[in-house]
Amino acid sequence: MLATIASRIAFVVLGYFAGIATGSAAFPCVLAIISAFVPDSALWDWLGLGPIAMVAAPVLFFVVMWITVVMTFIPAAIANLLTEAFAIRNVYVHILIAIGLAVSAGLILDPTWFAMMGTDRMLITAAAFCGAVVGGIVYWAIAGRNAGFRSSPVRTVNIVH
Repeated sequence: MLATIASRIAFVVLGYFAGIATGSAAFPCVLAIISAFVPDSALWDWLGLGPIAMVAAPVLFFVVMWITVVMTFIPAAIANLLTEAFAIRNVYVHILIAIGLAVSAGLILDPTWFAMMGTDRMLITAAAFCGAVVGGIVYWAIAGRNAGFRSSPVRTVNIVH
């Protein structure tokens, strides 16, 4: 029993950090892709810097990742406790939790974010949304699909009559 709980906690921590890392990596990639379709955006100027942007990208990745960890650790732990306690394994629930964590972190950083939505803010919001979806799917694949401290009953299908 204790080994099962320790194993679940290890998978949850691994899933959390892998979800944060992939979501944070997806954020600048998605931002670059969607801003290419909106050349009037001021973000396009920064992303079009070429070699300078390539040097700044890893720094941006780690900054985004650690801001996300600091802003989402407590709410993610609460959501994880609920999904583990009730054995919630649905991928859509984990994606919604990840989106909710991204929205809460964004509102903590800037409470007036949605008040003045311009083109650049819409692009950043869309990129954060896509990053949260990617992070939620990665978390579900590592830890969420087996959520719950008790194992689910094994279902077998009898093909031969």
